[in-house]
Amino acid sequence: MPTAPLTRPVASRPAVAHGIPLKRIARAGPADLAYLESGGPAGPLVVFVHGFPTHAHLWRRVMRRLGDGVHALAPDLLGLGDTVVSPYQDLSPPFQAEILLGWLTERGDDRVVLVGHEQGGAVVQQIVANHPERVAGVVLVDTVAYDNWPVPLAAQVMRLARTPGVDALAYAFDLPRRIARNGALGFRRAVRDKAAITDETLEEYLRPLGTAEGRERARRFLLAGDARWTLECLPGLRAYDGPIEVVWGLDDPFLSPSWGARLRDDLPAVRRLELVPFCGHLLPEERPDVVAGVVRRVLDDVVGA
Repeated sequence: MPTAPLTRPVASRPAVAHGIPLKRIARAGPADLAYLESGGPAGPLVVFVHGFPTHAHLWRRVMRRLGDGVHALAPDLLGLGDTVVSPYQDLSPPFQAEILLGWLTERGDDRVVLVGHEQGGAVVQQIVANHPERVAGVVLVDTVAYDNWPVPLAAQVMRLARTPGVDALAYAFDLPRRIARNGALGFRRAVRDKAAITDETLEEYLRPLGTAEGRERARRFLLAGDARWTLECLPGLRAYDGPIEVVWGLDDPFLSPSWGARLRDDLPAVRRLELVPFCGHLLPEERPDVVAGVVRRVLDDVVGA
């Protein structure tokens, strides 16, 4: 797959202090899009899309396990991470999908394998439903689907976020006290193995929310999420004929693995549902080897097709 030269690499200010060390910045529509990149441009392209309130850092271990033979990109969605965009911009999944596709087109990337976690899965579903010719294969990881969003914890924060004059995310995260004490907004609830979320990892996820501007972007991202965006994708998902694999933490406290079973039974293109025991919502943190293995299976299907 041809790729255009990378634009404006950021070498002066690492966005990630460990793992894959640097995020790059490219102009994408109204945003300065931050993203991680690994592997060589000659390999098959896989694009990883995170959910709320994480960012591209979520995928670092999966990308590392895929090695140099896979060209991997992990953008920060508009409103989260280090991507800079006006908080008044449309941050809904359909707009996110169009921005992501426009960015890939500018790079010269035609067909890609898409991997989506949680709200990132809603963006992936928009692309599959509306631009199936661009999608070589799909991996859905503990994803929003049907009408399962918002989950109760997100709904609680969304109610706060609609209250005038309340910095809802600052209240919910209670920065920095809750970082030191037990994490924030369910990060450590999101894993079965609490050691999977170190203090350093937690601080990296929360770092972009340390400013009022970062929290306002994230607040508007949260409020842009709605079940209608996934419900409207169902006809396109059912018509898609490329390989889809679904992988889910069996102990996900936010999104029941029964949603994964429903996707398996409902979408003809789903090859397999893999349920991972003793794992929670943040499967890429707890079992990056499993996620990388599922991605490799989809790549094998794509190459063998």
